[in-house]
Amino acid sequence: MSKQQMEKTILGIHSNIAGDNEGFTGGHAWISVTRNGATTVYGLWPDDHPKTEDNGDGTDIRVGLEGTKFPRASRFYKLNMAQKMKLEKGLKAIVVWRYTNTCASWASELLDDVTGVGIDADDWSGFETPRELGKHILELEKLKGPSSRVSPATPEIRGTSW
Repeated sequence: MSKQQMEKTILGIHSNIAGDNEGFTGGHAWISVTRNGATTVYGLWPDDHPKTEDNGDGTDIRVGLEGTKFPRASRFYKLNMAQKMKLEKGLKAIVVWRYTNTCASWASELLDDVTGVGIDADDWSGFETPRELGKHILELEKLKGPSSRVSPATPEIRGTSW
């Protein structure tokens, strides 16, 4: 791996379900961050989930719980220095899981804050779901071309929504 590849930071957004035929309350969405060739996954999980410990007033951003999940939909973006700084700040924030702030809304909003790319996760009744996020990730991959950790997309102009 070249020095330039090692210095890249790649932000990925993922969902393990996609589309209208999937359950409204099922699935999971998360992000991955590849720094200097090493990938770490982050997701928003409620304190009362069996995979987590109740951390009280601490953040519900959890590290590494998605390790065995395989995404059905993914998109990757190469970050510049300013975007890297926004990402690191966002990952240190205290974020609380709620029915109105789910794994899908958190992943979608963090991606938008960092890159300016808005990938819609809004499902019916205003709830944001992994199925809707996954559906729009797949549409974007088809429209703009596939992305990967090896060949990430460059963030589009702020205000673009999918």
